[in-house]
Amino acid sequence: MCKGFGRGAIALIISGFVCKFFGALFRLPLTSILGIQGIGVFQMVMSLYSLALVFVTGGVTNSLSQLVSSARARGEGNKIGDYFRLSIILTTSIALLIGLSFFVFAGNIAHVQGVSEGALSYKLFLVLIPIGAFIGVLRGIIQGYENMVPTAVSQIIEQVFKLVLGLALAYMFAKRSVASGVFGGFLGITLSELLAFIYLGIVTLKRIKFDTPVQKGNFPVLIGAIVPLSLSGAVIPFTHAFDSLVIVSRLMKAGFSKELSTSLFGLQTGVVGAILNFPLIISLALAMTLLPKISYLSSKRDYEGQKEIIKNSFIAMWAVVLPLTFGIVAISRDLYLTIYPNTIGLLLPQAIELTMLGGVSIILTAIMQFLLSILHARGFFIYSFIASAIGGLAKIILVYTLAGTSTINIFAIPISNIVLAVIVCIMVLFKLGGLVKIPAFYILTPLLASIIMFLLVKLFATASLSHLWIMILGVLIGGVSYFIFAFPVLRGLFLRFFGKNKVEEQGDEKE
Repeated sequence: MCKGFGRGAIALIISGFVCKFFGALFRLPLTSILGIQGIGVFQMVMSLYSLALVFVTGGVTNSLSQLVSSARARGEGNKIGDYFRLSIILTTSIALLIGLSFFVFAGNIAHVQGVSEGALSYKLFLVLIPIGAFIGVLRGIIQGYENMVPTAVSQIIEQVFKLVLGLALAYMFAKRSVASGVFGGFLGITLSELLAFIYLGIVTLKRIKFDTPVQKGNFPVLIGAIVPLSLSGAVIPFTHAFDSLVIVSRLMKAGFSKELSTSLFGLQTGVVGAILNFPLIISLALAMTLLPKISYLSSKRDYEGQKEIIKNSFIAMWAVVLPLTFGIVAISRDLYLTIYPNTIGLLLPQAIELTMLGGVSIILTAIMQFLLSILHARGFFIYSFIASAIGGLAKIILVYTLAGTSTINIFAIPISNIVLAVIVCIMVLFKLGGLVKIPAFYILTPLLASIIMFLLVKLFATASLSHLWIMILGVLIGGVSYFIFAFPVLRGLFLRFFGKNKVEEQGDEKE
């Protein structure tokens, strides 16, 4: 059981790292092409695109993954084709409506954000959002078969062609203006999404059979899963979109100029956020792999199997996300001076402080992603929405209130992210009860090892070497020290996910 789960997670983690690498390659020259203010505009447009995409596909992908895996467990494979057709009709209708709204009101949206440069890019949403909707449906279907490879490959296709086409078009269009450069970047993203959709369509249609007529009873089941999951999945992107809508005006109220306010938002989301989100690759991959597995076991009423896979998965997530986050925070100063030597300028102190505070947010967000995937897998869709909505409301209130004060300003974003994650985690743990039980040894050992690693790397960072060498050697020292102090946990994880024992052999035979 763990061995198969581990392979699926590894496929997504590898693709995640590859995508992050290509994403960094895309973001770094894009920042140089557009400038720090231009990347702020790009991020504001991207935040609304992410909101629209998650609202259209977030619930669809997760619900299809859960419904397909449950149908397989109950021997009701004839329902899968129905789920596919109905979800395509539903998501296409919603995506076209949202895309058309952005196309018509592009100027108004950009005006509210305070960046008229984004209006041109919003018109692309008429094409970009429906393509994203198709991709979400196809990924949900194939993930329901507990096959994560097509999703991983499609993600790589997206990133590779976004890098090539996005940068080329951004460079060409940026010669006219910043607005045109942002538009060029999004045009490249649109073309890369189209290629990923073509690949997924070919792979997925090989698994789907249309030899049965549509059954009306399947539509309420699909809607009952999609609606609350879509609303739940849209909460966090909505809060990010809210950030983009109000942050400039709130920072200006705190006494900052419009240019500095936009730059600070670009710093938080396009620079610090891009680096700090790296550990979330691990938690997201495990969450995506965990959802169909838990759903399958839940349909089989295998409570002990669920507890075991949840425990092992959380230990794996915790043991990897923790040192990655601590490591990034430890080398953040040299990292930014190496990657953004000409862009970050006088904002370096703020970048370092945002990274330290954001590190706490990332760890809590990883836990939140993990717990929400269990909630979705077990069919608690409405409760998931309620928990996310309460946390999201708290975040919105904090951002609006705190960003307008001169002492907190842009730091309102990571602070509010922490509060959101804490609220959601507490509510989900209350709902799941005894299903999530992690021995203290597996919590404390990686934590202590990460703290020791952090102190060693920070001590080494005082050496009189170039920023690049401090960063490289710091990573090596941190990696070795963490491996030594966390070895008992890491060894146990390897045996669980890649070893083979009698218990797992029996589990495999049952499946």
